[in-house]
Amino acid sequence: MSATQRVAIIGAGPAGLTAAYLLAKRGVAVTVLESDPEYVGGLARTVEYKGFRFDIGGHRFFSKSSWVEDFWTEMLPDDMLERPRSSRIYYNGQFYLYPLRPFEALIKLGIFESGLCALSYAKARLAPRPNPKCFEDWVTNQFGARLFRIFFKTYTEKVWGMSCREISADWAAQRIKGLSLGAAIRNGLFPKRTTADRTQVIKTLLNSFRTSGWCLQRALS
Repeated sequence: MSATQRVAIIGAGPAGLTAAYLLAKRGVAVTVLESDPEYVGGLARTVEYKGFRFDIGGHRFFSKSSWVEDFWTEMLPDDMLERPRSSRIYYNGQFYLYPLRPFEALIKLGIFESGLCALSYAKARLAPRPNPKCFEDWVTNQFGARLFRIFFKTYTEKVWGMSCREISADWAAQRIKGLSLGAAIRNGLFPKRTTADRTQVIKTLLNSFRTSGWCLQRALS
């Protein structure tokens, strides 16, 4: 790319700002366009309201690319902190650890409900929905219809504001790639914090992650 060219980047999230930073290092003139009049950082930003700071989303950071990890370590050498994961699913008046712990889920769901979930899972494995086209189809094939309704349906629809039938199966496969009931059970019995081969990590099952908090916005702005 010629140094005399100008590049316009739409969006001042981490990806847009990273692209702008790397192009600028090469001497390319860059203009970043952001619709928000005050904040940068995209979904990783922190906003202030009446003296309090609020995260737009959880600042969990993990990449299967060692280059990406090294880049953010370079950008935030003292602020990329590793923290143990503490996630919960609230269902039927009880909190469940996530990633799911099989024995805890068995006790809290009860033998009868757990048995129905197991039968539903067996049915999905023996007769999966052919050519899954939506999120509901894909997750049902991986976990069974009953577990889909208990742990996936309402959460996903609340977060994304649309029906699970309107979200594509490709999106589901990308977001929770490699996740299945068997993988969740194995992780619950033998949790792993890290692995030498980052490409084999199932991101949904991570037990720890790095986070930068509001320092990410400060460094990129």
